[in-house]
Amino acid sequence: MLHLPASPAPRRRSAFRPAAAAAAALATLALAACGSIPVSSLWQLRRLNLETLDPAALRAAVVHAPALQLDSNALQLTVSVSRTVRQPNGSTATERLEETLPLQELHSTAERSPLAGYDGPQAVVQVWRIDPAALPRLQALRTTALAWKGTDDGKRELGLGLELAGCLHSGPRNRVVTTLIRFAAPGDYLPIVRNRDLAELLPAEALKKRFPDCPAG
Repeated sequence: MLHLPASPAPRRRSAFRPAAAAAAALATLALAACGSIPVSSLWQLRRLNLETLDPAALRAAVVHAPALQLDSNALQLTVSVSRTVRQPNGSTATERLEETLPLQELHSTAERSPLAGYDGPQAVVQVWRIDPAALPRLQALRTTALAWKGTDDGKRELGLGLELAGCLHSGPRNRVVTTLIRFAAPGDYLPIVRNRDLAELLPAEALKKRFPDCPAG
């Protein structure tokens, strides 16, 4: 799962928001630096917290060249929440909850229309939501984590992570991707990774494993 560093806005310590060491962000691949996220998106990610996050409204989108084929069945979203707990002896420990959830691709015009500006002859736009059958698992995690509120004043962190897999067709090896996320409906899609080559985001061995050549035919 990806955690991207950012400086959080002032907040109550009991709120689940991006922390300095682990910002809540959604991206496709393990980026090395928060500078990969547009500054405008970082400002909006600071306002994300577990209390206001609507799991059913969350959408992830990827814009890519036709040469890149994504395996929709391989997409999974990881949601984690953690807190720092003070022990009786004065030390601290981290308590962490995590769920890995399957995603479901959406094809309707209504789902795709907010991303019309990204569409084009050399661009494929795909949109996903959390599989409705998995939403109770996320809601259970959210309920448990919100029950922590008021029990201590430890640091809270919320993390979201998305991994993609697929293959590359023969011909021009255009591996440039843009990834976006929407946290509420209605709401704007925030660009998380903008026009980045997969080769910049993954080591060569991992790239070959996640995106091998597509079968011929």
